[in-house]
Amino acid sequence: MNKKIFFCLIILLAIASISGVSAFWPFDSGTDVTVNGVNFHLPEGFDVDNPVKFESDKTYGHAVYKNTETKDTVDISVSNKVIEDSVIKNRLIKKNFKQETIDGKEGFYKTDLRLNVEFVYIDNDKVVSIVVLYVYDKYGDNFKQYDEFLAEIIK
Repeated sequence: MNKKIFFCLIILLAIASISGVSAFWPFDSGTDVTVNGVNFHLPEGFDVDNPVKFESDKTYGHAVYKNTETKDTVDISVSNKVIEDSVIKNRLIKKNFKQETIDGKEGFYKTDLRLNVEFVYIDNDKVVSIVVLYVYDKYGDNFKQYDEFLAEIIK
């Protein structure tokens, strides 16, 4: 009987130590960035220290980040909202944007002829636009759909 208890204790200790290590293991790698006061999370591989483009003032921010491995880009624009939500919604619908909720953000998306997807939503009275490729190749053979990639970027 003592051997069974001892064996169970060893297993419990092993499980506890694995759980403790996984709490500090960087499973969710990447870098947080802020554009015009709105936070985003770019996955590993994006060069956040040297953006392709970065403009910012009190009313508008625009940043383009490039993945050094896959050469994909993430284009983020954030402007202070100056018009009502309904006006923004009507303008986007007229431009053939479709309504969708991604990572809790209600917004609109549209795919262009170059297979880019633009997702537009309102965050704290700011209009946010994120443009990504329709399919993002994070690991070289594991394709993610745009909504999964956008959910990873949106904080």
